[in-house]
Amino acid sequence: MNAYDLITGYRADDSYFDYAEAFLNNAITVEQLSRAMQLGKLGEQIVIKSKYAFSKIKFEGFETAEKDRYYVLRKARNDEANHRYLDILEEETDGLYIQDIIRGGITNGDPRIPGNISQ
Repeated sequence: MNAYDLITGYRADDSYFDYAEAFLNNAITVEQLSRAMQLGKLGEQIVIKSKYAFSKIKFEGFETAEKDRYYVLRKARNDEANHRYLDILEEETDGLYIQDIIRGGITNGDPRIPGNISQ
């Protein structure tokens, strides 16, 4: 039995890998990573986990996504997210870095750790 019928989260997207890599390379803090992961909904996906949720889906038709229209919108969204990410990198921060976590002493409930980065 599934605890959830539906999960919304991040899809495997190159931008998100770049953000995670920056965190693992000690270049950004946990808080900066959390904010970067929310930029532009670059790779949001929905996963259907239960038979119940799947049974509620009804096909109502389709529309062709014209590349001349939607590629421009996608590129603009990605460019805006990249610009905002660069702004995040420019901010002064004394937050929690991966190096701090590896060294230890970080406990559950540390105020520098966002409670849920997917919200």
